[in-house]
Parts: sequence; C-alpha cells; structure tokens
Amino acid sequence: MKKLFALICCLVAINVAMAQAPNVGDRYIDVRLNNAAGQSVSVSDQLNEGKWVLIDFWATWCGPCRGEIPHLKDAYAKFASKGFVIYGITLDRSQDQWKTFIKENGMNWINVWGFDANKQCPAADAYGVEYIPTNFLVSPQGIIVATNLRGEDIEKVLAEHIK
Repeated sequence: MKKLFALICCLVAINVAMAQAPNVGDRYIDVRLNNAAGQSVSVSDQLNEGKWVLIDFWATWCGPCRGEIPHLKDAYAKFASKGFVIYGITLDRSQDQWKTFIKENGMNWINVWGFDANKQCPAADAYGVEYIPTNFLVSPQGIIVATNLRGEDIEKVLAEHIK
C-alpha cells in the first residue's frame, strides 16, 4: 500500500510539473546548478550578459542525445562568438561518466549536473521534461522562442534570431 501511495504521489508531482512547463512565448525558469568543476552557474547569469541560451536536457546513455551532439557542436562553433551559449543539463546518474564524456567529446559549452542532494532533478521538473533530448531556446530578454530543436533546425532558428 505504501508503494502504491508513493507511486500516486510521484504521478501527481509529474502532472503538476508538466502543467507548469513553459511554452514558446513564456518567460524562462531560472536554473542554478554546478558544472563539472563544481562551480555554480545559472541561466540568468548568461542572460544578464545578453546571450541567447539553449537549455538542453540530455544524458550520455541517451542515443538520440548523442546524435544531437554534432549539431550542437556546429551551432556552438558558428554562433558562440555572436552571443550564443548552451546550458546542458545532464540527467546522468554517474558524475564520473558524465565528466569523462563531455571532455572526450569536446562539449566545451556550459554543462551542469542536473541532480540535487536528494537525487531529484528540479530543473527537469520545472521544465516539464518528459523525455530527452529536450531543449528550450531563450532570448536575451528571457523569452522562450523555440523548443525541441533537432539537427540542422538549431542553426536555422539561430540564424533567424542572431545576426
């Protein structure tokens, strides 16, 4: 009975989080997490610098996430000098595996650990993440302008917004 109650509570929490998930045109939800070096980095830090931010939920064990890495690298290489950053939030359980992966794969943008001390991922809950990869492109004004960009669409949308 306790397990059933816990499952029901989890489902209610997931539905509450999904009901609050932001859409295109909504303001972003700020997130502050630690990067691989243990430094605290927030989305608002980047927006305060006037940057476009792609909030990207992913994991090393996720095949589709891995498939997006070359597209993310291309977009980052092309638009970083014009004020574009990626704020990658991993849903990996192993910090060591995650740190090794981002280093070996040259993922030189902001990568943060998604879990808190209670092994929860409040950022994924706040953004109503149901699957990965999931991403949100946020303008320097803090407005979500696109979601779930894949492949070459990342560069196409950035080219429309970043001149």
